[in-house]
Order: sequence, then structure tokens, then C-alpha cells
Amino acid sequence: MKIAGIILVTILTFVLTGLKANQVTDSLESLLTTTEDTNKVKILCDLCWEYRFISADKSLDYGSKALVLSEKIGYDKGVAQSYNDMGIIFIDQSKYSKAISYFENALAIRKKQNDLPGISALYNKIGIVYQKQGKLKEALKYQIEALIIYDSLGQARWVAYSLNNIAIIHQNLGNLDQSLVYHERALAQRINLNDEYGEGMSYGNIGNVFVKMHDTIQAIGYYEKALEIFKKLNNDEAISIQLSNLGNIYLAKGQSKKAIGLLRKSLDLREKIGDKKGISSSLVKLGEAYTNLNNYDAAAKALYRGLRMAKEAQVVDEEMAAYLVLAKLYALQDQLDSAFALTAQYIDLKDSVYDQRLKQQIVDVQVKYETEKMERDMELLSSKNQLNEARLQQRRTEIWLLTFVIISVTGLSIFIYFRRKQKQKEAMDLALIKHNTLQLKAVIDGQEEERRRIARELHDGVGQKLAGIKLNWESISSGMKENEKYWELKEMAGLVDNAAGELRTISHQMMPKELEQFGLVPAVESMLYNNLKNTNIQYSFDHLGIEKRLPQLIELNLFRITQELVSNTIKHAKANNLNIQLLKRQNNVVLIAEDDGCGFEVTDIDGLGIGLMNIESRVKSINAHLDIESELNKGTTIRVRIPV
Repeated sequence: MKIAGIILVTILTFVLTGLKANQVTDSLESLLTTTEDTNKVKILCDLCWEYRFISADKSLDYGSKALVLSEKIGYDKGVAQSYNDMGIIFIDQSKYSKAISYFENALAIRKKQNDLPGISALYNKIGIVYQKQGKLKEALKYQIEALIIYDSLGQARWVAYSLNNIAIIHQNLGNLDQSLVYHERALAQRINLNDEYGEGMSYGNIGNVFVKMHDTIQAIGYYEKALEIFKKLNNDEAISIQLSNLGNIYLAKGQSKKAIGLLRKSLDLREKIGDKKGISSSLVKLGEAYTNLNNYDAAAKALYRGLRMAKEAQVVDEEMAAYLVLAKLYALQDQLDSAFALTAQYIDLKDSVYDQRLKQQIVDVQVKYETEKMERDMELLSSKNQLNEARLQQRRTEIWLLTFVIISVTGLSIFIYFRRKQKQKEAMDLALIKHNTLQLKAVIDGQEEERRRIARELHDGVGQKLAGIKLNWESISSGMKENEKYWELKEMAGLVDNAAGELRTISHQMMPKELEQFGLVPAVESMLYNNLKNTNIQYSFDHLGIEKRLPQLIELNLFRITQELVSNTIKHAKANNLNIQLLKRQNNVVLIAEDDGCGFEVTDIDGLGIGLMNIESRVKSINAHLDIESELNKGTTIRVRIPV
């Protein structure tokens, strides 16, 4: 039997016998020793996928092995699959930039192969990653691209899936009318496919959009349709979600008894399936409903249990909601100390979630809402005793005003304190940055002044003495006979010439005359010629917009940065070509250096040596911006943008 046949039989055996994940991986690993080439790539990709749910590191290891083997044997389909599988692992690890990079590598190969199903699947995955990053416009673009291909291929189920994704993105963008259009198209597709689960999901999603549009009648209608379908499918999780959605609407409408019935049914299902987040949410909403009905004992029991579950599940929104409703519960019972303590806990938790920034406006709106709601509740007692109602209303109003004042003063104090601390920190940071910048500029200015001094000393001192030696030799040699001593002295004269030449080169590098006399462009041209003429590196130098002299400090730093970049290319890059560009754009001067050398890991920039450190120091000293792009064996591009 052929190897491919063995693999197929093995996989079918896994499906039919229901082996556990570790048994599947063990069996696949045992096949690695008996397979080669493309079949081995397929097994490695399968192992990458299976280990996704066991060990991300091992999954990526198998994916990398599949990639290396595919590239070695020239198996492009395997290369694309390896990138695709590892990209999914990176999504699981929330490494979204890396996931997109791997998906784009796979996409380039799929496009080359004109693999339309593979291309559309990758568009869909990239769109999902951008949606997770909050880059909704990019996500929308890729999901539309996926939809176009799914539609052209007649893949109706995936068309519905893409339409649903596009609708959710429009909802998050606030385009509610557009969201409804796409949800309705997805719904029509799912009805045609007889996809009952998808149909129910579409009804629920449309209900969510109507809630955002404040159309609760329409929302209830769609939630009930979804509920009917999920009951038919016996899907407890989906049923609990729709029951909760309906309960929340009735609670917001003030129909607390009806809300309790729905929320209790949702709670029972969530307890059955062990959904801690859902349990805590249902309990908090139940507590709020019981509070509205003055059933304080039942409210407290539900709220404290919901609070405990929220902490266990680490769902902060439900935890904050529990504190707030409990504070209201105790305030209604005139237990102001407990109400204040719970309100403080709510504020502390909110501060920690929002980076210690109290949003006073939200607190004020919440207190105002609760005050007005309480006043409406107290008006219901007017039929019992008008006099007692008036007194009670006055007392409760005073309590709420006191609570409001306490919360307002506390919140304002916290806000002012942290605002003052933030301003002090910002001032200290600015002062430190300014001090460091001045210190760095002083060091660099000192270095340049020392370079000028040494260059002058070499040129005017040592250079003049060497010139004097040369003149003396010429004077002496004019009357000498050509004997052995004559030729020895002539050889020494040659050494003096070489020393003078090297001295001029050193002096020129330390402070080139072209820079002082003619400007940056001639100085860079001369430096490139002198430094690269004896190397195997081909170079080009393009400049645009540098018609006038730049400020002396900028010219000097740009020259030194270029000099350092050229030196690094010669010493480390192993490059064949180097392109230098110097561009003047509006209020910026941009220096770009591009080589095709060995490249390096940008993440390891701290260990790259003194050259880049010198460049970074000079960039900081003139408030410029440094950008480095490099990849192993693919060269390096360095950009420096200087404001002028």
C-alpha cells in the first residue's frame, strides 16, 4: 500500500474510533520515520495543528520543521500551509502582527498558485486578526475581498459567514443601517442553506443591532425567533444567551417580574453548562430586578453570589456592576455606611481598570439616574399615606444628596490628586529629557570641537613638519650622486610621502574641508568615493531639494551619521550594493541608507555595537527620528528624519 493510502486509513481510523488528542499525535509522530518528502510535510502540518490544543511551543516547532522541509524540496503548497498553520497559533497567543506576517507569506504563494479557496480563507483570517486589533477599516477591506471570492466560487455557507463578519464590523463602526443590510443578507443565505444554527445566530445578531438603535420591540421579536430555533436544536448555550438578552431588555423597560423569569431560566442553563461569566452576569441582573421589586433578601443573595462568581471568572464588568447594585440596595435600606463602602469599592475597581483615571461624568450620570429612579419608586407610596410619603421622600432625597455630595467630593479629590501627580510626573519627565538632550548635545559638540582641534594640529603641525622634511630632502638630494645612500634616502622620502598622505586622509575624515567650504552634498560624495573605492561595494548617491546650505549643526550630524552607516556597511553588512538618498521634504530632511547585505534581528538592536549607538546618540541630540528595518539575509534600510 502507498504511503498516502496509509496516512488516509490512519486518519479515518482516528475519526471512527474517537482517539484522544495525545493518541492522535503519538500515531502521527510514529509515521514520521516511515515517510518522506511531501507526505512528511503533510504529517508535520497535521502535528502542528493537533498540538495547537496541547502545547503552542511544540505546535510551532512542527510547523517550522514543515516549513524548512517544504522549502528544501521546493514544495510551495507545503510552505503556504506551514505559514497558515503557524499564523493561527500566533492568533491564539495574541501575537497579531506576527500572525498577519505569516498569513501574508502564505497569501503570496496561494496567489501565485491561483488557489482561490486558499486565498479567500486567508483574506478571512487576516480580516479577523485586524478586527481583534481594533483596526476595523482594514478588517472590513479583507472580509469584503473574501466575500467576493466565496461568491464567485458559489460557496454559499462561507458567503453567509463573511456577510455576518462584515455586518458585525459595521456595527462596531457605528454603521447600524449597513450592519442590518449585511445581517439580512447573511440570514437569507442561511435560510436557503437550511442552516438552522446559522439562522438563529443571525436573528440574535440582528436583535443586537436593534438594541443599539433603541428599538426594543424589534429587538425582542428577533431574540424570540432566535430562541425558538435554539430550543428546537437543544443548544443550551445559545438558549441561555437569548434568554439573557430578553431579560435585560425587560429589566431596562422596568418590567422586573418578567425579566426575573427569563433571567432565572438563563441562569439555570448557564449553571448546567458551567459558564461562570454567564452565571455572574445573570445573577447580577437578577439582583437588580429583585432590588427594583423591594425583595432585598433575594437581591442580596443573588448579588453576593454573582460578585463571588465574577471574581472567580475574573470578569471585571460584572464585578463592578455587582458593587454598584449592592450600593443601591443598601442605600434603599438606609444602610449608608455599607452603601458608601461598596461605592468606594466600585470606584477603586473602576480606577484600576481605567488606569487610575476617575471618569466623574459617568459617576454623575449613574448617581443622577439612580436618584431619579428612586424618586419615581417613592412616588408609588403616595396612596398609603401622603404625610409619611412627603417626610420619607424628603429624608431619602437628603440621603441621596448626601451620597451624591460624598461621591462627587471623593471622586473630584481623587481626580485632582492623580491629575496633579500626572502633571508633576510629566514636568519631571520633560525636564529630564531636556537635561539629557542638552548633556548629549554638549558631549557631541565637545567631540566635534576636539575633532577640529586634532585635525588642525595634524594638518598645521605634523603635516607642516613632514612637508619641511620633504623640502629638506629635495634640497639635499639635488647635489647628491646616485649611490647606495642616495637610494636609501629616496626610499625614506617615499615613506614620508605616504605618511603625509595618510595624515591628510585622517585629517580629512576628522573634519572634511568639503563640509566646511562647500556643504553636505559634496562632502558626502567625497566621503563615499574615498571610503568605498577600494571595496567590492557598488554605491549610488541621490539627493533632491538640497539646493541651499543647511544649518551647520544639521549638516555636521548628517555627515557623521552617513559616515557611520558607510563604515557599518563595510565592516558588518557583507553587502554588494549600497544606495544613499538625501531628500529635503517641506520641513524635514530625510537620509535613507539601503543595502542588500546579511541584515540582522532588529529586536536584538541593544547588542549590535557602538556604531548604531553613535547614530542613535546623534539622532537624539538633534530631535530627529530613527527608523531601522532589517531582516536576516534580506538587507537593511535605515531612515533618519530631521526637522529643519
